[in-house]
Amino acid sequence: MVRATSNVSLAFLIFMSLAGCATGMQRLAVAPTQADIERARAEIWAKELAIYAARGRGDLDTYIASTSNKYLGWPPGWPKPSGLDQLRKGAALMKTQTREQLTMTQEDFTLSGNTGIIYYSTHRTRLPGGEVVDQYFDIVHIWVREAGQWKLLGALGRDKLRS
Repeated sequence: MVRATSNVSLAFLIFMSLAGCATGMQRLAVAPTQADIERARAEIWAKELAIYAARGRGDLDTYIASTSNKYLGWPPGWPKPSGLDQLRKGAALMKTQTREQLTMTQEDFTLSGNTGIIYYSTHRTRLPGGEVVDQYFDIVHIWVREAGQWKLLGALGRDKLRS
């Protein structure tokens, strides 16, 4: 008899635990408010602007400090995505490349839970080494909230399709 009661008690505890998890999951799945979306958009866009401003000074450390340890990015023209190790190698090369000029235009943004995805375009008029160019790119960056901070998790850039 004690055994049957233990099984019933165990089943009851499992049921209540699962019910609690489901309730918790429902709370996590609540859609963000417009204020949440706008706050996340502003925070992430400020980080993007800071990354590119630093990059124009030959500083990739700001970019690296903004990335998740799980970062994977695919810049335009690269044959495949690369991680933080490749970004760190590029940082040393960029130290003397201080003449890049570009403008950025935010195109769109979406937020789900702790993930924000920002879409923007850039127009680069000078390469980091100083050469004058007329290049347009579309960029998608995926940001996640880690320990209360927005961190760049994924990146994809492509040559802008112009009509």
